[in-house]
Amino acid sequence: MAKKSKKTTKRKFKGSVSRNAAKQVRGAQFGHLKLPKGLNVFKEDPGSRVSLDIMPYEVTVNNHPDRDDEYEIAVNGSLWYKRPYWLHRNIGPDNKSIVCPSSIGQKCPICEYRAQLLKDGADWSDDSVKALKPSMRNLYVVIPKGNKKYDEVPHVWDISQFLFQDKLNEEIGENEEYEVFPDLEEGLTLRIRFSEESFGSNKFAETSRIDFKKRDEPYDESILEDIPSLDDLLEIPSYKAVEAIFFGGIDSEDDVEPEDDVEPEEEEEPEEEETSDYDDD
Repeated sequence: MAKKSKKTTKRKFKGSVSRNAAKQVRGAQFGHLKLPKGLNVFKEDPGSRVSLDIMPYEVTVNNHPDRDDEYEIAVNGSLWYKRPYWLHRNIGPDNKSIVCPSSIGQKCPICEYRAQLLKDGADWSDDSVKALKPSMRNLYVVIPKGNKKYDEVPHVWDISQFLFQDKLNEEIGENEEYEVFPDLEEGLTLRIRFSEESFGSNKFAETSRIDFKKRDEPYDESILEDIPSLDDLLEIPSYKAVEAIFFGGIDSEDDVEPEDDVEPEEEEEPEEEETSDYDDD
């Protein structure tokens, strides 16, 4: 658990959540996460309805993807409610899931290789190109409410941008009064309805509706002592490690030189969430 300093980490989410949502682009397996012993994990079920309190956590890095210095969003030491990252799936002979190093502003050999394929004339829709596109996901700390499967304690929730955050952004855009939902004192409980979707033989949950309701009572700031730092949970391999895994299954003559500032770009058509081995966005 992240240790809290004596100085206050309180932030007001009004004006910040909607501003961040407006600039977002469309961007479970837990092998890519470092989950400390005893840390609970929440997983959405297809066709279910849940009530969740999304909790803020203290940002502990200087390169948070949502960082906005002008409005003091997701800066080191502030409270924020999600940790975006990008994930490559089915990489190498063992079909590993790898957190893209671009999630922390570093170069990624997979993204560089994909950029080279496009530069050499490959089509965006080619399977070889699409397979290398990382999907955008988010980590949250949630407290399930009135759920028989989960205790009312902090859980880590890992879900794709497309299957939850995009819908949340739409709701915030419709009514910005809801943007205080992660606040300890003024926060709201999210009642989420998940539809049951399928991809091949796999079924997965997609957010179909979100309602906001006043919490029964505010949270005391002391609960932050029990909230993990989401920044510390990502297992992000080095450039060399990703290179070894990825190019281990590719002809050496296809190797490419590292390029500067290669980042994931927006996909035209999002793909659904995987429940086993297919990609999402």
